[in-house]
Amino acid sequence: MEKENFQIFSDESGYCGKDRFGSIAVISGPKSNIKTLDAELQLFFGINHKREVRFADISGNYEIIDAAKNFLKLGLDYCKHGKIKIYVLVWDKHDSRHDIQGRDDIENLKFMYYKILKETKSDWIGVENWEFFPDELTSVNWGEEIVPFIERTNLDKKRNNDEETLFGVLKNIRFPNVRKCSELESCECPILQLADLFAGIIRLSFVKSEKFCSWYYDKINGSSLFNELIPLSKSEIAKFEAMYHFKKLCDHYSMGLNLSDDKHFKVFNKRCGLWIWFYEPQGDYDKAPTKNSVKID
Repeated sequence: MEKENFQIFSDESGYCGKDRFGSIAVISGPKSNIKTLDAELQLFFGINHKREVRFADISGNYEIIDAAKNFLKLGLDYCKHGKIKIYVLVWDKHDSRHDIQGRDDIENLKFMYYKILKETKSDWIGVENWEFFPDELTSVNWGEEIVPFIERTNLDKKRNNDEETLFGVLKNIRFPNVRKCSELESCECPILQLADLFAGIIRLSFVKSEKFCSWYYDKINGSSLFNELIPLSKSEIAKFEAMYHFKKLCDHYSMGLNLSDDKHFKVFNKRCGLWIWFYEPQGDYDKAPTKNSVKID
């Protein structure tokens, strides 16, 4: 019997323009689990009379906020029980890698996608057949620029991946096979909206780290001093409430999420299937691509 395909759904936030931080969220798992999750997320639209839940739209409408909370709860429940993995990669365009003249944000996005896809596929041990469904992004040709590159990548992380067999010592090399790749519109796919929520929540914890942490600790301590000193917009309050709910859910499920000394969300290991990876330059040689540099493919 043929092994079940695994699927990846992804969305990104703040990858170009004037935004300091960019993020990519990927949700991965067996096709059967992903299909069931997507169907269960779809049910919330009947309750809240909303066709789409996006992080950018969380701005005071309580129906959208409630739908977002339901999305997050269901996604983290699936994650906690090993049905899916949720990985978020964040990068800082003010660091030594990215703060360069002529940076090509689209090519850099492809590089970041390669990094997070490699980690995701490597961590599903023994899985080689994949389907990839990114949110619609016309500036990237996924089938020609990302998929062929990742298919040529060995997923084994151990340097010594020799395996003793009856025929002698053989190299144990795993290459992913992407059987299907197509862009989807998030309005037609609730699981892409869930990826959007994770990308937005994690990125905003970096973008507004000081403000959110002050608001957060005032809230859990029952104080209103911060809100009196620094007025917040309806959009900020609504998004902070979603982030607060996310933190409470992670604590409930023992996901290992904390507000680090750097005052942003952080997960130190992948044991519960939720991982936040803040990409840091690997050395002086690690520079973002420029408009005149060679593309990833």
